[in-house]
Amino acid sequence: MISKTKYEASPAELDRIFERAKLGKVLSAKSLGEGEFNAAYRVETEQGRYVLKIAPPKESTILTYERDMMHSEVVWYEQIRKHTTVRVPEIYFVDESCELVPSHYFIMEYLMGAPLWAMNFSEEERALADREKIRMAGEIHTIRSSRFGYIQCGLKDSWYDAVRGMVSALLADCARFGKQSEYGERLLEAIDRHQELLKAVEGTMVNFDLWDSNIFCERTEDGLQFSWIDPERSFYGDPIADWIVCGKGPEQPLSEMGEYFDYYESVSGIRLTGSRDEDIRYAVALGYLALIMETERYNRYVPGDEGWERNTVDSAQKFEQALKIL
Repeated sequence: MISKTKYEASPAELDRIFERAKLGKVLSAKSLGEGEFNAAYRVETEQGRYVLKIAPPKESTILTYERDMMHSEVVWYEQIRKHTTVRVPEIYFVDESCELVPSHYFIMEYLMGAPLWAMNFSEEERALADREKIRMAGEIHTIRSSRFGYIQCGLKDSWYDAVRGMVSALLADCARFGKQSEYGERLLEAIDRHQELLKAVEGTMVNFDLWDSNIFCERTEDGLQFSWIDPERSFYGDPIADWIVCGKGPEQPLSEMGEYFDYYESVSGIRLTGSRDEDIRYAVALGYLALIMETERYNRYVPGDEGWERNTVDSAQKFEQALKIL
């Protein structure tokens, strides 16, 4: 599948990028093709191995919340390194001038290992990896905020105001693509019905992208070592939103994940009880994820693409699960 947003850098551009960063002469470069949004390269120079990440060019058609997302990603990496023990790559160089390529880019540490989905885990190791995801989420949830939303879109005074704006922006994106989301309109109505509950939410950093592809694992003499990449889609919001990819995953309501709550509290300081109100907050986040997937379908794919079919099925399932609770 051909990406509509990835910038393909030439060898000459790669040379100039690393020359400006003073990180040595480029010896080799390989495109890392797993992601669909940013371009990423593994680059070997005289000084070492690095990852270069390039944002979509300014003229690319992207979703509203994705504008200037790379700038926010650098901020989130700094927050994680400063306030948690979660292992993330070090950022070596950032350039937002658009002088060498028509996009923002940064150069970061190359991490050893493989994404969780590519690891041949034993049952015990898989359980350890799942626990590690909860630890990572719990640690970033210690980064508290009285303001809510995406950094790049402007922060709001409550989670209700932020999530309502986030959903409204996606509905506007759908309209821009000539589509309408009936599910999304119903989600917006549900958010308004539960506004008092959502206004009372205490905000934290939320990653909202802790999938197995973004967590790396390396086998070392001391055991499994985990690290985390790509916090670009993070926002300040309801910490319950990250439980979509923790515990038993989005197929289950939050109230059925109680076996993990004590460990999560020991890391985050946040007590979950599996209450009806918490299930509603979880369902709002699940509905928002479903709307992202639906809107991405209209922008990234065409009918017949694997991504189109995947997002069609997954978004409908998540919408139905969320709206059943709401």
